[in-house]
Amino acid sequence: MEHLIKLNNFSSAFALFAALVKTAVKRVVSLSSKQEKKLDASQTLMDSSESYKSLRSALKSATPPLIAYLGLCVADLTFLIHGNPDTLESGEVNFTKRHLTYTFMNVVRTSQAVPYNIAPRDDIICFLNNFNDHMTEEEMWQRSEQIKPRKRRN
Repeated sequence: MEHLIKLNNFSSAFALFAALVKTAVKRVVSLSSKQEKKLDASQTLMDSSESYKSLRSALKSATPPLIAYLGLCVADLTFLIHGNPDTLESGEVNFTKRHLTYTFMNVVRTSQAVPYNIAPRDDIICFLNNFNDHMTEEEMWQRSEQIKPRKRRN
């Protein structure tokens, strides 16, 4: 995850973080204290309090190339579009809304203008393309129970 953050790939870092903190995964994976500290540092970045303040700060200070966390982008755009009227009480077009929407979209566009200089690795691409054995939440929980059964209360 640390490498994804260094690459400014906040979307993949967030996805990996979400996977690692799932209850079904967390209960069967033992982390070293070093790994736990790294996960805690990532949790600080991915913390949703104050409207993802830490993540927003990291995104703002990051230089392209970068991949923003899509969930945050969608939430912001939804708030802009649905949280502001198209027209003012006077009936005029709400140009402030249009300007904010343009500014947001321009930030997304410019963050994607610089490509990553990373050579594709066929072995990783093949692995990810053949990754079709995903599990549902319930299947993950059942599998975690098989690996590490819960202690039953008497």
